Amino acid sequence: MAILALLLAAACASPAAEEEIRLNRASFEPLTDEAPKVLVVVAHPDDELVATGALYLTGARLGGACDVLTITDGQGGFKYASFAEALHGMPLTEEEVGRRELPAIRREEQRRSLELLGARMLVRLQQTDHRYTQDRMEVLAEDAGVWDLAAVRASLDRRLADERYDFVVTLAPTATTHGHHQAASLLALEAVARMPEADRAIALCCQVKAADAEDIGVPPVLVDAGAEGQDLTALRATPAPFTVDRNQPFGHRDRLTLKAIASVAIAQHLSQGTMLGYIGAGDVEEYWLFDVSPPLAAARAADWFVQLQDPAFPEREYSSSAGTNASR
Repeated sequence: MAILALLLAAACASPAAEEEIRLNRASFEPLTDEAPKVLVVVAHPDDELVATGALYLTGARLGGACDVLTITDGQGGFKYASFAEALHGMPLTEEEVGRRELPAIRREEQRRSLELLGARMLVRLQQTDHRYTQDRMEVLAEDAGVWDLAAVRASLDRRLADERYDFVVTLAPTATTHGHHQAASLLALEAVARMPEADRAIALCCQVKAADAEDIGVPPVLVDAGAEGQDLTALRATPAPFTVDRNQPFGHRDRLTLKAIASVAIAQHLSQGTMLGYIGAGDVEEYWLFDVSPPLAAARAADWFVQLQDPAFPEREYSSSAGTNASR
């Protein structure tokens, strides 16, 4: 019991200061003010990969500024680090070792992954990834003492005010998802709701589904959460979700797909066995519009997703020196 108490105390120790990491995206399209500006708010350093298609097409192909804000340090992923133990030469699945070493390891995994997608910035709030739970109140209760909620809220408010994002994307906060996922989404929605309506970013949640899923195109059932009488998780009525097709082919002879790019981004997270299991999975990204969004949000979101339909790689003309498959 004494050892358990020490581990829990270490896990809930005061987090390090907020960190901003400017990502290397020099090989992608130059940033332009005409392209959408997007903030993805998630709990753990890999959750943003649910929105891989939108991130890549916006950041790498359109030249939009895509930032990812990750609330926790990811130390709670030690149970899934079996494969990475040999890579790093340490027993990461031992809780004490994993909690100590994984924050730095997962920082670099996330940085590499986001640089492949053309993202602009990674913001790490480095709050404690204390344990798996489906109870969001383990971190959201004002007396929980796991996350510094005032610091998280202040960071979100400051970034939304300073950066003037067009879109804020979260995971869908359903009751059966990780409580940290629910909490991250609700904190992001609270921050959007605190903005003057005219200045608000458009808030969307994302899910990835198989093309033959029975619930394809069906709105997610979100947790009921509100602030000052407002139902934060209410979805705005739209006939269908905005979507990104990960099987969309492009490049020479259509040999490349967004699913392949998603798989490469996922594969950077070698410390997380659960993430590696998603390689090659997921056909459609569905984006649902939160009602907290400003007026005309549906039309503006529709315009964004129209821009994502064509990755716009240049077509090349090849001579016979390129081989018999040179022609399109």
